[in-house]
Amino acid sequence: MKRSYRILSILPLLTLIAPPALHALDLEFSATLEEKAAFALPNYADNDWEDWDGNLLQGDTSAEFKLDASQGNHSAFLDCALLFDALGAGSSGLALDNKQDEKNFFFKFKEGWYDYNGGFWSLRVGRQITAWGAADGLQVADILCPKDMTRLMASDYSDSRMGIDAVRLSYNGTILSADAYWIPIFKPSCLPLEKKNPLRQLLVPSYVKTELAGSTVVVGIQDFTEDDISKPETNLRNGEYAARLSAYTPFADFSLYGFWGWDDEPVTSYYLEKTNRYGQPVEISLTGEYKRMGMVGADTSIPIGPLVARAEAAFFPGRFFSTNAAGQLIAGKDAYVQMSEITFLAGLDLVAGSWTVTGQYYGDAVMDKKDYVDREDYSHQATLSISKTFMGGNLELGLAGMVEFNDLSFVIQPSISYAATDQLSFKLGANFFRPGPDEDEPGTYGRYEDLSCVTLGAKFSF
Repeated sequence: MKRSYRILSILPLLTLIAPPALHALDLEFSATLEEKAAFALPNYADNDWEDWDGNLLQGDTSAEFKLDASQGNHSAFLDCALLFDALGAGSSGLALDNKQDEKNFFFKFKEGWYDYNGGFWSLRVGRQITAWGAADGLQVADILCPKDMTRLMASDYSDSRMGIDAVRLSYNGTILSADAYWIPIFKPSCLPLEKKNPLRQLLVPSYVKTELAGSTVVVGIQDFTEDDISKPETNLRNGEYAARLSAYTPFADFSLYGFWGWDDEPVTSYYLEKTNRYGQPVEISLTGEYKRMGMVGADTSIPIGPLVARAEAAFFPGRFFSTNAAGQLIAGKDAYVQMSEITFLAGLDLVAGSWTVTGQYYGDAVMDKKDYVDREDYSHQATLSISKTFMGGNLELGLAGMVEFNDLSFVIQPSISYAATDQLSFKLGANFFRPGPDEDEPGTYGRYEDLSCVTLGAKFSF
């Protein structure tokens, strides 16, 4: 619930968004206290209930504050949060404690911008979050904002977006709208590099397996930290540029996207650090580097009675992909190769009374695939979510599932949420990750099998 106030612009701070005169200022303040927790489930496939200790996979307590001010054609917005991470898994925010091995307190500056609305045009300057595309929970053309990849459980996909420090110039038409972005400083996605983060073991390798002289050799990797990733120099030449053009018609909505900047995730390079007396590798190091990236994309949403059909596609010309350890250390291949990539999605939404059903098919293809790049030339998956509300919308039951077809791994996510009041709500859910039938290829979701968990959440807003 938001509280509105009308005050006089007599404070020096308010002159940032209004002329130094007596004008009414609309000010809205809201705050949210939220608790998120996740507890590991035993590996039910191995029936190891006796060894289960209910490991904490996430334990976040956050206080988020939002301030929205407007006066005439001027407006400003501030969104920041304080986070306590009981696990010490790291965060995209600024660490407030000085401990070397474990950081628990963080300050997050999510958004903070000033906006001038000149009628058919507007200008926004500052940290801002913008969603691109029509996909639900999957990334196709939504590459403008980096992602926070440190959290196992987010409220939803949009909760993982991080703000960009940008200048946005917009055209605001009735049928057409357009945005042009200049992002002077590159901001990458936040990776789960803290040792206590349960996602680190899955996304950051600690060893590699390779074939050497007809046998499988396991080689350890030295500790990989954020200092091992080189970022572009902070100068105007390394800025990013983006544009969006949208059309709104009675029969459909359309959008076109363009981006020239940096890939939010680095390519990696392997280096031989130590060998045994036979010249075989026994220890290697890992470094990362961000590469330039371009993208053009489009999406559309078409209402068909109670249905909404969605489609989205993106093309990445000459995108950089990491080669595998064997290719680099044994075959002498470069640390990365360039391959053009196409991603696309088709979805269908149905809202009928208290029922909501969403289905999607997603595909990702690369051209001129190299054998020493550890990814499929074409990967695809499908998602399905069903939810129903009761008690006037205060109680919601949901069931979501995702399956990838290359290795047949999948995840099932049941949930129940209840709004006790307009300000207080609770949520109980679970994530069941299952690998595919091939033990050597667990698949996209199968590699998270050990992170199957029960999730708990509570939120209080005022």
